[in-house]
Amino acid sequence: MKEQDIQRIVSEVIGRLAVRLGADGSRGTLIAVFTGATVGFKEAVQQVGSLILDGYRVQVVFSPAAEELYGQVVRNELAGFPHLSSLDPTEWLSNLRRARCVVVPLLSVNTLSKITMLIADTLAANLIVHGLFGGKTVIAAQNGVDPMGAGREALGFHQGSPALKQALLERLQIASDYGCKLIDVREIKDGLNSALTKENHSRRKQARPSSPVSLLKQSGKVISAGDILQAYYRGGDLQISLGAIITPLARELADRYGVTLVEDHWH
Repeated sequence: MKEQDIQRIVSEVIGRLAVRLGADGSRGTLIAVFTGATVGFKEAVQQVGSLILDGYRVQVVFSPAAEELYGQVVRNELAGFPHLSSLDPTEWLSNLRRARCVVVPLLSVNTLSKITMLIADTLAANLIVHGLFGGKTVIAAQNGVDPMGAGREALGFHQGSPALKQALLERLQIASDYGCKLIDVREIKDGLNSALTKENHSRRKQARPSSPVSLLKQSGKVISAGDILQAYYRGGDLQISLGAIITPLARELADRYGVTLVEDHWH
């Protein structure tokens, strides 16, 4: 059997198992931006796979350096995972607007420097910078840029002058001040879920539209995005039929706007 045939079979098996493990894409879309860092590479790829298994759709982007270093390796490692695609660069703005979060599994010194100076000269940097401008949750693994981290020390990048270390720390602080959440690469999934949960709670606390209705009834078999928006603008939650089908976009909007879906167990 040829290697290509083996790879195809493995991908099919992974895809079927992933769906059974919860990879249904119902939790919305994330944009994963790989930059040229290498510290924590294995963990970064595993975390992206974990996000898919956790129910997210993932659109992947590589900086020029990342593409050259390991773009194909990442694609091979994640081959077979459902709800995984490459982001169309011609549709970057609409994709960014729809995304729930921008994840940077590997943040490089180069990209960190660009972010802090608001330089968006590549698609990868552009998505991160404009994600911050758009108020998106932006989570980045800092292992590749942390001057005190074991990963950079293992590569021999700990011998620079104190001024260089201070410069990195200052850039990390600026990125944090801009709204970038810096975490350990092994905590990407947990950090993202925590950040999105806090974001949802914040939205729920915001003033809902006037003339609130406590519970709106929707007897249809399919719950659409329009049903969710109607409930939101009327200030209520939505009672749905038991076993009703909820479209992925409807589920995402319900989560985003704090509309609770309540199943009617009496009918």
